[in-house]
Amino acid sequence: MGDQPTLSLHCIRKNGRRENTSLAHHTLSEARELAKRVLRGGVGLYREVDICDEYGTLETIQNPAVPTKPSEVLLVEDNAGDALLVRQALSECPEPVHLRIARDGEQALQILQEADFAPDLIILDLNIPRISGYGVLASYRPRKASVVVFSASQNEADVGRALSLGAKDFVLKPPDLDDYKTVVAGMIQKWATHLLQGPAS
Repeated sequence: MGDQPTLSLHCIRKNGRRENTSLAHHTLSEARELAKRVLRGGVGLYREVDICDEYGTLETIQNPAVPTKPSEVLLVEDNAGDALLVRQALSECPEPVHLRIARDGEQALQILQEADFAPDLIILDLNIPRISGYGVLASYRPRKASVVVFSASQNEADVGRALSLGAKDFVLKPPDLDDYKTVVAGMIQKWATHLLQGPAS
């Protein structure tokens, strides 16, 4: 009875990174309760926790607040620097996100016509080649995904026109890198996160 196997918790973040913690003198039921506390206290940081011994995984505790699948985001942006910043920001989001990038308005509309592509959010720059952001807004029918304009323009006329064409929001591109990441993460959280529904009561 004194040779109880050493257990460990493998806490898996939403970006796939693992954090391992060895538990000394814990029973399986105690490890299970600790795993649940980690998920509750992690503020949505972890997707699941594996309870393991030296032979492998004994049990996996899922986080019920994790999105059922990665959010699909289409970024319409011709500036490579901005596209890289958005990709970096999304990689740090607690929610898993699959990003697809269109470099101009024509390519964006072609992607949106693909039968197997159903984005949850479209992040749209206005000043893009071939077909402008306004043209994309006007041509995107039926509008199944939320469209958020992400632009450096501070012109009130641009804001009004974009919203009148069906954009859900108009977000100004901030010059500060940390602010940029925060703004992108906020767009995902507001418009593209799908949380598991709790059981019906």
